[in-house]
Amino acid sequence: MANTLESSSTVPSSSAPGRHIESTANLARTPLWQTLPEFLSYEERVKLSFERAKSVVRHYSKSITSLPIQRVSLLGFTRVDCGGRTIRKCRTIGVSTQIRSLALDGSVGTLLTIHYNLCLGTIAKYLKKRPDLRPIVDKLQTFEWNGQYCLTELGHGLDVINMETRATQLPDGSFDLHTPNDLAAKFMPPTAPSGYPCISIVHARLIVDGEDRGPKVFLVQLNDGFKMNTGISCKVLAPRGSARPVKHCLTYFDHVHLPASALLSSPEKPKSVREAFFDNISRVVSGTISMGGLGVAGMRIASFVAAKYSLRRHVTDVSSKVPRPIISFSTQYTSVLSAVAQTLVLRAFSDYCHRLFVQAKDPSTKHFIAAVMKTTAIKATSATTFELGDRCGAQGLAEVNQITVTLADGRGAAIAEGDVLVISIRFAIDLLRNQVRVPPYLFPDSLLAKHERSLISSLRKSLAHAASHRDQTVETTILPLCQPLIEAIGARLAYDAASGSLHKDILDLYIASAFKKDPAWYALNEGFDTLTQARMETEAARKLLPRIHDLLEMLEVEPYVVAPIVSDDKWENYVEKLDTYGGTVMSKL
Repeated sequence: MANTLESSSTVPSSSAPGRHIESTANLARTPLWQTLPEFLSYEERVKLSFERAKSVVRHYSKSITSLPIQRVSLLGFTRVDCGGRTIRKCRTIGVSTQIRSLALDGSVGTLLTIHYNLCLGTIAKYLKKRPDLRPIVDKLQTFEWNGQYCLTELGHGLDVINMETRATQLPDGSFDLHTPNDLAAKFMPPTAPSGYPCISIVHARLIVDGEDRGPKVFLVQLNDGFKMNTGISCKVLAPRGSARPVKHCLTYFDHVHLPASALLSSPEKPKSVREAFFDNISRVVSGTISMGGLGVAGMRIASFVAAKYSLRRHVTDVSSKVPRPIISFSTQYTSVLSAVAQTLVLRAFSDYCHRLFVQAKDPSTKHFIAAVMKTTAIKATSATTFELGDRCGAQGLAEVNQITVTLADGRGAAIAEGDVLVISIRFAIDLLRNQVRVPPYLFPDSLLAKHERSLISSLRKSLAHAASHRDQTVETTILPLCQPLIEAIGARLAYDAASGSLHKDILDLYIASAFKKDPAWYALNEGFDTLTQARMETEAARKLLPRIHDLLEMLEVEPYVVAPIVSDDKWENYVEKLDTYGGTVMSKL
């Protein structure tokens, strides 16, 4: 389609490399992915997610086998060097920006990000010096084995560097892995038997001759797919509310004997325990940016569902007594089209951040980009899906309609691989102290660029008056604004990323929707009072309303939508599957 809503400009291009790879649309149309999990039991849903994860692995292993290895990264795949060979994994598994099927089932996204990015990615760091790991890598690469990652503990989340799980070296060089108390239980990874043998990266303190040598990386087989290994136990936690089910667990080690080869990292005590620890968990940084990508994929589905429902749902107009679609009301089309515009812009932003992430040489810069990407995308996902759910009324509450589940999955993503508030505080303070720098301004005179620079300037002035960045005044005046600052940087970068590929009308609506983040600043600095800000957003949305079908096509997400409310056919098929009680004879009363 020659889309008039796409700009012919090319700076910066938002064309996603991954879009040239074989699409997952055909995969999404298979019975495995079209099955509505809401009709299944909890155990059946968990099994379905593992089967879907396996299907994604098979799909991408087929789609790139004929490609020269040097082209894989250009086509949306992140490569992990494995001593002369390459683990090929889709960028949306490593950096999660384009696989919409992962948003169709968020639990699949969880399983594959843990499996490929955290577990397999960590093992790959050591493979060059440990060729004996090759058979394990081969089994993980094809998902013959399930990979897990045990880092956080019940009593240690953000301060996990103080973990208590310990691995004591025995006289013969082997290790005794032990959970010393209940708070040291590994928290959240789904380690229960799943039908696939499970091997996990386990972070534990290394004790040698009574000396604590800090957190180290171990490789441990947890179960054979059906039974936990000797000395290892797990307790399955109650399900998360509304999210796609993942069997999150508490995992315990009772003096588990490990061979000397289980230790992957150096046995020596590092000069800096902190630096060594962050090097050990470096794959978490890739996970940070991947969570943002999953959020954008979820927004694409949620905004499509809400828009289609708003076009389909009619009410009788009070004045004319004629049915009219609810999308024709300003309170409806403004919310829906604003969500669509944000989604299209953030899609370009996701691709742009991936390029910045890959190009960055400094680890701090990589982590900064990942933090900005995740915080911006996840907070936008949370806000838009919440509002879209409201705009769909009672139908918006149903998990089967893919909006509330996107919101719930997004809440989990906000915490996983770096809590958005904590990473915002860390990198906002680093930025204010000139330890990291924001990416270049492509449009320095844009409203979003002015807003970003103003926040940075005012917060730097406040920090300059403090005794140190740990001063009490910093905690009360600067810390509450760290996340808004990171979101402001992300909003500006998103505008920069999309300006080369999206029509001005879409960008105008995106900018107007951004006013809600800091309405006082735009009133004081740009003269836009409350009424003006609301009018700008509504008028920008009304301008796009006649082109709503083109906008929805640009989301490229229809094959991934199973929500019954998007069409009459889907709704009728859904109703036919519902439990029915009583007859169908109409009452004569």
